[in-house]
Amino acid sequence: MKSRSPFWQLVLASSLFFGFACFEIPTTPIVLSPGNGQVIRDAASFQVEVEADASSYDLDTLEVLLNGSPLSLSKGSKRHIASLPPASVLASGNQIVVSAVRIPDGVLRASSVEFSLEELPPDVVFSEDFVVNPPPVETADLEVLDTEALRQNAILRVRFRQGFDAPKKIPYRVDEQTVFILADDGLLDDELAGDGLFTARVDFDYEEYALRRTFDVLAASSSGAEELALKFDGRQVADSSATSFGSVMPAAISPTSKWIKLVPPIPLPVTIDAERALMIRDLSVVADPSRTFDPCDTDGDGLMGNPNGPWTFKTLMSEMANTSATGLSLDQFVRNWLAGWGQNFDALHGGSVSGDWIVNNDVVPHREGGLISNIVNPWPKTSAGTLDMDQAPFRLLAIVNRVDLRDAVGYGSSTSTAGELRFVFGLLDMTSCSPDRMTAIFEYTVHANSCGDVLSYAQDWEDLDQLFPPFPAMPGYLAHLQSITDPVTTAGAAPLEPNGSSIGQLRTSEVVMGFPWEMREFTLQPIPFGTGPGQNVLRMETTKQTPDRDFTVDPAFQPILTNFINSNLSDICDEAHVVPNTWAGFPFMAGRADFFPDSHFWAPGIAGFPAGGCTNDDIRFNFSVNTCSGCHGGDTIDPAADPPFYHVHPDTPPGLPVELSRFLTGTGASPIPDPSPIGGIPRKFADLDRRATDLQDLLATGCLKLTVASSVHVSAVH
Repeated sequence: MKSRSPFWQLVLASSLFFGFACFEIPTTPIVLSPGNGQVIRDAASFQVEVEADASSYDLDTLEVLLNGSPLSLSKGSKRHIASLPPASVLASGNQIVVSAVRIPDGVLRASSVEFSLEELPPDVVFSEDFVVNPPPVETADLEVLDTEALRQNAILRVRFRQGFDAPKKIPYRVDEQTVFILADDGLLDDELAGDGLFTARVDFDYEEYALRRTFDVLAASSSGAEELALKFDGRQVADSSATSFGSVMPAAISPTSKWIKLVPPIPLPVTIDAERALMIRDLSVVADPSRTFDPCDTDGDGLMGNPNGPWTFKTLMSEMANTSATGLSLDQFVRNWLAGWGQNFDALHGGSVSGDWIVNNDVVPHREGGLISNIVNPWPKTSAGTLDMDQAPFRLLAIVNRVDLRDAVGYGSSTSTAGELRFVFGLLDMTSCSPDRMTAIFEYTVHANSCGDVLSYAQDWEDLDQLFPPFPAMPGYLAHLQSITDPVTTAGAAPLEPNGSSIGQLRTSEVVMGFPWEMREFTLQPIPFGTGPGQNVLRMETTKQTPDRDFTVDPAFQPILTNFINSNLSDICDEAHVVPNTWAGFPFMAGRADFFPDSHFWAPGIAGFPAGGCTNDDIRFNFSVNTCSGCHGGDTIDPAADPPFYHVHPDTPPGLPVELSRFLTGTGASPIPDPSPIGGIPRKFADLDRRATDLQDLLATGCLKLTVASSVHVSAVH
């Protein structure tokens, strides 16, 4: 039996009108794995998982037979594991029969499944590169052959973008046992070798897909307001149209041939509430008195909160320092982070004779004066002279789900990610106890080993929206959200990472310590002259995807940027490019991102990429919008209509949820003008809707969404 969230059990139970059957309580023991019709790829790790509750079955009579022979059985109270005896082997075709006496009636009950063994061919090789940069998909369609089966019941057909040098066979691992192979060899389900159409027989839960798509449209239709179905091209809104059940449902679920278009996806209405599952900023959450802390009581409810709550600046820094494992005190850890704005004369560790920092040969001016006067001096101190972390001058502004930044888990064998979990904090001016102009964003990597891990994590976020009453947040909502965040943020969550922390990076955006407006990025790195092994502190790192601004504002350096862009047209068109530390012998990536007027990246001579359908303007935009300066500057913000630099505004008036940029909420009829001399097209955005539709697609199409992943999910780090 398939597991479902409680919400979807309710949807299923109420869907008889649409022809979907309800599940009954099972009357036989259940084989949970392998599934009926499953193709097993690895006999060495084979085992059978059985469900039979001790309250319903006499477990002394429980027996598991493989091709008529008994398996070794390890029993639990409800779930049981059966393994191959020594010297036993699997056949190419196999049957499992599980039986036990049912206690209420004393009758022997049995169930069976059939599966096959097909070891991976020797010419099939997993590509670790595809995990981060998945193959660029032009089109992808699914033909469902059997809507009631779950295994080997559909054919996936994929055509990759021109210019991609595709291997002859591309494996994708759904779980430890299940691997399907995209091939263009003219064998089995592939009709013609070498025609560029790759084919694979896959598992697909059509019932779940149909239920979700039906619910999406019904939920939009029942709202009473006209809902728009949005189509996205990368990060921008490409098209929108009014939704109606009659027009959308036949396209989403064809009642005859069961053809489903995966890429480009069918535009559907947004039904996930971003405020509850993607960008959580309601004061009942971010000012929850038991989980957060605000020394200034900015929202005016008379409660400062709990400095030791799980979502406080103090707690997140404490878990990152992991004092019990590293020996680093919390005060020492935080001061080392703050030192990233102070003077540094140690040339061996990122300093210079002027006291400025040097990051990838980029001079990052120190801001010692602003650091001392605006943060260190106003920060309350303990009697011992250390920073009083119980009065840390940072309040929580938002908790952010970035499952859209996940890897294409399954293309390789190594641990990958289910995206990021972010906490956005705003600085408080402790002299006036008011919001100040600085954010600190804690960006955690959510580790995942399989497609199932990604789907489970995504489902947890959807449940936040679907299972709990509207805001203000009730205790159940807050507890569920904490159950998502704690496993990611606690010390030891990532044993193989520095300090055992899953923090990916901490990024800041500020102007309180000096001009110009600036973003810096910090990662855990070994402490200079550390007294013991494994001591890591937050130190400045390059700002990812962002070249030094000289390469766009200085004519002498512009040809280097042009050379990089024109040398990587295909990847930039797919938004799969990676900006390197060096290019053409020059330090290339910036040590910080400055915001200058209409900040964006451009250089003369940028070429288009006709094979991938990208114009010169598309290439410039795709490159620039994925830089810190462009994403927080001219590429997504209209200086005539939008506050500059921020997508989450820390100086929002007290007592209100933090203000968001129109890039996040939707630019509507007022698109963002192109800031470059190219004179490109204006562009519309609604990034929270993009993330919501991505989450809906992921949960509806499951592992296939990761297989035909758009590269923008990987490269867009903002």
